[in-house]
Amino acid sequence: MNSSFSSSNGSSSTYTIDEIPTLIYAPDRPNTSHSAYSTTTSASTTTTTTTAATARALPSSSTTSPTYEENTYINWSQETQRISNLPSSLSKKWTTLVLSAIILGYIAAIINLISISLNDLKKGICLSNLDAWSIFNPYSTCPANEWYNWSRLLTGSTAVWSRILINFPIYLIFAVLFAMGASYLTINREHLIRQSGIPEIKLLISGFNLNVGKYLGLHTLLFKIVGLILVVSSGLWLGKEGPLVHVSCCIFNIIYELIIQGKFGTGGGTKPNEAVRREILSAATATGISVAFNSPIGGVLFVLESMPSYFSPTKIMWNSFVAATIAIIGLTGFSAFTDGNNFLEQDLFQVNFGNFSWLFLEVIPFIALGVVGGLYGYYFTKLNQIFQQRTLRKKVQSLLVHAAKVDPKWGPFLEVLAIVVLTTLLNFPLEISKLPLSSYLILLFKQCSKDASDGEANAEDFLCSSSNGVTVLKLLYILVQGFGLTAYTFGIDLPGGVLMPSLVLGATTGRLLGIVTQVLQSRFNWESLSTCTEKSCVVSPSSYAVIGAAAFMTGITKLTMCVVVIMFEMTGAVSYVLPIMCGVVTSKFVNDWLTPSNIYDTWLQNNFNRRGQGFFSTDGSATGMINEGKGTGIVSFSNLTSTIKSKLPDVTVQALMVPLEQVKCLCLVNEHSPYTAESLWDFVNDDTHEGYPIIINYSNPVYIGYVTKLELVSKLQTVNREDSSEPISFQIANLPRTALSMQLHYERKNNNCIHLNLSIEASPFYTNEQSPAILILEEFEKLYLNHLVILSTNNVDNQIMAGFIDRFILANAINDKFGKLVNELADFEAINEYDLETAVGDDEVEMMDLRYNRKSIELIT
Repeated sequence: MNSSFSSSNGSSSTYTIDEIPTLIYAPDRPNTSHSAYSTTTSASTTTTTTTAATARALPSSSTTSPTYEENTYINWSQETQRISNLPSSLSKKWTTLVLSAIILGYIAAIINLISISLNDLKKGICLSNLDAWSIFNPYSTCPANEWYNWSRLLTGSTAVWSRILINFPIYLIFAVLFAMGASYLTINREHLIRQSGIPEIKLLISGFNLNVGKYLGLHTLLFKIVGLILVVSSGLWLGKEGPLVHVSCCIFNIIYELIIQGKFGTGGGTKPNEAVRREILSAATATGISVAFNSPIGGVLFVLESMPSYFSPTKIMWNSFVAATIAIIGLTGFSAFTDGNNFLEQDLFQVNFGNFSWLFLEVIPFIALGVVGGLYGYYFTKLNQIFQQRTLRKKVQSLLVHAAKVDPKWGPFLEVLAIVVLTTLLNFPLEISKLPLSSYLILLFKQCSKDASDGEANAEDFLCSSSNGVTVLKLLYILVQGFGLTAYTFGIDLPGGVLMPSLVLGATTGRLLGIVTQVLQSRFNWESLSTCTEKSCVVSPSSYAVIGAAAFMTGITKLTMCVVVIMFEMTGAVSYVLPIMCGVVTSKFVNDWLTPSNIYDTWLQNNFNRRGQGFFSTDGSATGMINEGKGTGIVSFSNLTSTIKSKLPDVTVQALMVPLEQVKCLCLVNEHSPYTAESLWDFVNDDTHEGYPIIINYSNPVYIGYVTKLELVSKLQTVNREDSSEPISFQIANLPRTALSMQLHYERKNNNCIHLNLSIEASPFYTNEQSPAILILEEFEKLYLNHLVILSTNNVDNQIMAGFIDRFILANAINDKFGKLVNELADFEAINEYDLETAVGDDEVEMMDLRYNRKSIELIT
């Protein structure tokens, strides 16, 4: 290719590129150097010629599909403009939703079937005819006289010694094998399958680029399914409900790539549209929750309530509802096929309270359950964050390694081994605590039967055969050990969620309080507390279990409407919707008073993309990932309006922005020395920013536009290594008159400049430094901005840049509850520390202190 660059005075200079630098960018490479961008030699020869006028006439933005780097946010305005409304595109989208939902329904049924069957295999085998029990719950539904534990099966004995010497070792061996198998898959095979995946899915739906092809790929899906089955089968205090969201999103994303992008077959695919992908992922999230709880409406509300989405609620709701309904049909059909004549059409955890309703006086224990649920969410999150500290976990692993005298690389495996052995030791003494969490929850939701028969199910009398005192002690034991084990286990290198453990702990608390209330009812023969009738009791411990489960789920997730709907869809307790709402509302108020973040947001704020957490090497040095160490960048007030937003000091954007002198900008006319290819490579390798504002220079900071690092690096690749010390002049379309004049003078001063054509992003929104900070927050949240340039109020003809703010800086301010705005320093991690008093002045800092202490009612509204 032959072309020539002419200088701005009209003389043409031709040069030859003998070596083209090649971009090397490896964000997934562990312990790499700080420089993510470097150059190598290529043996091609290229000559380029054009005129400066032609260069300046180039379009300022590309009409092709934008390319995003990992750890950045998509450009929502560009992506949504590229969404096609043609019938063929719509048919592909609906085909993706329908086919994915059908597949998910059957996969969810298979996960349930295998995980519960393997869990029950640790205890024994049911030898009854299949018509007498359900293969979806063998141990709990098998007739008691037809269940053979391992000691009865192998020796014919049911004595205590046989349970200790035969049943316990077999139970422990199975549990260890299952847990260690899942640990091996997570640590050695695919680390992305750990935990539930809901926080990462929230990031993806908000527009974050988190290696989607791998995180939601087929490889991750297969390992997640196998690992999840093994974890649930091991008996650890982890649930499969949260991870089913990750499984669902993997399935929907794979089908999306096959059908819409056309990666499968010979038809050729279209370029990926990240907005459409996230529209489908929103429906996938709702479908995952739906199949987890058999609650299609609750799944739809879960997405609307917890996931930030650019699309209108109506669009998300319709897509989600169709997909969730189809998935539930597939799940139900699989159940009918596997259970045959034994299949009963009922709710997942059907509740039969009898022919009675709740009393008004019972509002007191309902509110008490809500208070306990709110406290549970707060203290569980605090304890879980303590257990997830890298220093604490490294200390635990080092102690285990020292005790076992093995290589330190086995530390994570020994940690999993220790927790599964401890869980097994604590669970084995009680038959009820050995049940899978979902089976135990069914018992908590069941009313005790008055009549018992010899052929009843194996687990029917676990909560009803003993006195109330013994039952209360059992429930207390399960509650205490379950709380501690879940807080630690939800954080180790295993796939698993916290939703089902929270429901179980809440139902246990509710059942316990229900028993106490029932005892009080029998002691005080008040007319308002009528005693038990022949068929039922007015006070039903099983109904309290439902309310407690809802309160604890709200306490851990801060969700309200979707929890209420999930509970009555899951249990069929329609007459108890109002008590459930009472417990949920109380739990929400109490938890909001204690903390602004739920378990998922807290994990993202403290563990995702933080120094020493995942994206950094063990010694804390940066590895060059774009936006590394800057947090999530999520700017959402959907659940923070009454907690954080109302406490924002009544200040201007000056208190939030990074002032111009601290912003790393590209200068059209560099004041000190001209840019060279060599200096620009050093420039881009010296930070983890995703782009730079372009100004004339710091003395004359006229704002020109914004250029991404990827764009700058791709253009630097065209510069010959031999010319790396030659001065460079940026060629940008539609320069302001002042900038063009200074650039012409600069090019005349520096002969033989290398002209670098840059496509810049013209910012669609600007604001000045006196704009209220709360207005800036609203703009980022509702317009899905990625960055915002702050202009000076002293503008006359040109746009004079005064500061800069992006979503990562703003998200850090939100996460620390704006506390640093009233401190001496404000460190937003993205840029160097800057003195707040220098930015706004001593008097205004004192005024900020006064405003911060004032709760402004207008901010709440």
